[in-house]
Amino acid sequence: MLFVDPEWVMVLVTAAVVGIVVVYHYEVIQLLSRWCGRRQRNFPGEVRSRPILLCVMFVLIFAHVIEIWAFGAAFWWLLNHDGFGEIAGYPSVGLLDSVYFSAATYTTVGWGDLAATGHIRFLAGTEALVGFMMITWSASFGYLVMERTLGRDDQG
Repeated sequence: MLFVDPEWVMVLVTAAVVGIVVVYHYEVIQLLSRWCGRRQRNFPGEVRSRPILLCVMFVLIFAHVIEIWAFGAAFWWLLNHDGFGEIAGYPSVGLLDSVYFSAATYTTVGWGDLAATGHIRFLAGTEALVGFMMITWSASFGYLVMERTLGRDDQG
């Protein structure tokens, strides 16, 4: 049997999930940016800010939910293999518990009812940083969309 160091597996899983989440978030923002630009070019002078802003906000929320589930699935997979640690607070942690822990970590809320122990703490700490960055990225993008769309309404 080939022995694999759990620390290296943790680093690789963390790097993979972070890569997937960052690239996914980039692609979502790119698609939204192109869509917003087309909507604004196709309907110049018309008041179209409400549908644009609502669509952007809902798509960004959905993107964050997908990203939380990606981290949650990674936690769940690692928890079902020995040697990576555990999430303390419940006698057993299922998929939805892992996603809940992921949501609390991603949003940096950290309710405190669950806590990562062992090597899995590396994934949790990294998720907090990535979640903070993705939320900030979305907020910045949302602000730019509002500035563009609401600025048009003020001018016309």
